[in-house]
Amino acid sequence: MKKWNLFIDKLFNKKIDGNGLAVFRIVYSAILLCEISQLYYFRQLIFDKVPFIDRSEIDFAIPIALWFISVLFVLFGAFTRFFSILNYVLGLIVVGSIHAFEYHVFYAYMGVNFLFMFMPISQCLSLDRLFIKLKYSNTTFQYNPSKEVRQFYYFVVPFLGLGIVYLDSIFYKVVTPMWYNGLGSWLPSSIPMMTHTNTSTLLNQEWLIKAIGWLTIVFELLFTFVFFKKKWRIGVLIGGLILHFGIFIEFPIPWFALIGCSIYILIVPVSFWKSIFTRKDNGLPTLTLFYDSECPLCVRTKIAVSHFNSLNRISFKTVQLDAQDSIELKGVDKDLLLNDIYSVDSKGKVYNGIDTYIQILSRIWYFIPFSLLLRLPGIYSITKRIYSYVAKNRTSVRCTDDNCGYNVPVFSNPDNLKILQNVTLFDIKRISWKYFLGFAILIQAMLITHSWSFEKMREGLNIKNSSLDIYYMNVTNGIGKLTKTFLGLTEHQVFTDRIHFDNYNHIVSVIYVDRNGHEKWLPIIDKNGQPDLYIYGSNWVNWTFRVNGMTVNQNILSEGVKRYTAFWAKKNKVNLKDAKFLIKVKKVVAPKKWEKDFLNKQIAKPWIDGGYVEWKDNKFTSNIKNIESL
Repeated sequence: MKKWNLFIDKLFNKKIDGNGLAVFRIVYSAILLCEISQLYYFRQLIFDKVPFIDRSEIDFAIPIALWFISVLFVLFGAFTRFFSILNYVLGLIVVGSIHAFEYHVFYAYMGVNFLFMFMPISQCLSLDRLFIKLKYSNTTFQYNPSKEVRQFYYFVVPFLGLGIVYLDSIFYKVVTPMWYNGLGSWLPSSIPMMTHTNTSTLLNQEWLIKAIGWLTIVFELLFTFVFFKKKWRIGVLIGGLILHFGIFIEFPIPWFALIGCSIYILIVPVSFWKSIFTRKDNGLPTLTLFYDSECPLCVRTKIAVSHFNSLNRISFKTVQLDAQDSIELKGVDKDLLLNDIYSVDSKGKVYNGIDTYIQILSRIWYFIPFSLLLRLPGIYSITKRIYSYVAKNRTSVRCTDDNCGYNVPVFSNPDNLKILQNVTLFDIKRISWKYFLGFAILIQAMLITHSWSFEKMREGLNIKNSSLDIYYMNVTNGIGKLTKTFLGLTEHQVFTDRIHFDNYNHIVSVIYVDRNGHEKWLPIIDKNGQPDLYIYGSNWVNWTFRVNGMTVNQNILSEGVKRYTAFWAKKNKVNLKDAKFLIKVKKVVAPKKWEKDFLNKQIAKPWIDGGYVEWKDNKFTSNIKNIESL
């Protein structure tokens, strides 16, 4: 315990460059926006009792849209604290309302979103940083906030988002035949409805693919104990990215894979991010901006442009001190220079007004689309008029030391603020994080006791299903339900034969038959028996393991087909007053041992008739055959 306290204290006391944390915020938020966009598109499928027919009591379009907006603000780092809180609350509402479409990455989102509320994620690469610069700057002083954050914040997300996840999953995998036999990577990649690609060339290398399975276990076992060590960092980073990029290639859960990749950004050496964001662009600046150093609006413009000028392709000079030395501006009256914004490119061409802004935007790579947009004839003329109006109506009073007296503000470190006589805000933060991590470790340790490894222990001790065991499991299950929803702390029995693959022997696809007898495969399962466009992320989990599964419940299957056909019909303008859908079944085998070219053999198996379903006047009738007996 003493070593743990010293370790956390060391992480808290050391400050490092915060650009890596900012890059993680941006990448993570972008991936979360993709997930939210998918939820929005499929919201009727997910939340309606019957899509577009028997509507959900709550219209989730509004909370999902608000969630999207809040994450967008977090991505840009604008009013970050407020929108981080809103992001967590709205995520809790949306994710907490999803049941049949629940999947594992939802709880990764909830965990990271919770942490974001308390982390300095907008210290760098954010609009908040610009707002602070503008707030405390003037014509005589320009404030540049620190870019440093405490090293602890680079540690906490990988530890909670990856470390304890991997460690928990090990207690399931080591007693699972597919994993200890080396088939952990091969088996799910060899059943058509589990994978959206065909990597048979790799799958056919028996010892290589088995080695990958065993190395995955070793990597996940060691990760928690070595990822923060400097000498292990590059190896852990490469191994982790390969693992999650492999998931991205093989399985239709792209956001799950990419969220894992995004967390590895925090393991990239900080020196790398520092060098990226402090390096200069090759060559000299390609645009020189002349601004009025006595004009508050002009100075604020210069500060804003400097904020986004990360590659330093724009240099800045004042009209008062530098314009007279510019050959290109010799013929421009000084009053014009003071009343407008002029710039000169590396070829000596002079720009002013809106044309200067177009040149500025073209030299900041992520603003290039706006530069192109402003060049369009109609938009150009409108923005030119707007600019001219603003320029004419801005304050014309020069701001000098005589009439704009400005005392440089004294900036105190909020961490030094005393809460009690001998307790600072920094002490409160450090102690709170220690207790939170201790709580998270305790909860995850409790959940590990639910694992199959501990189940075997309880069986060996002959205490399984005893009154004490039942009481303990009931209590811890209740706690686990709360921590899963609110903190993302949960069990990780993912991709195991016991709950996902044993005896899974069928693939179900749905085909629409129009009035002319033409058949159209719904984008659920394609003709190979592999996931199609609808079956990604939560939809794949729903169709593959809930609508279907290792064993088939005919009622659940029928209800699932009802949902998907109703959703597809509305999206494709098919009238459900009279519509027929065929059910096709491909019988496959869940392998128990490695076999060469197994995936292609399963793909080659024929489709057989599985019955049909009909819609008459928006009423659904199922005539699906018993899948198990086919």
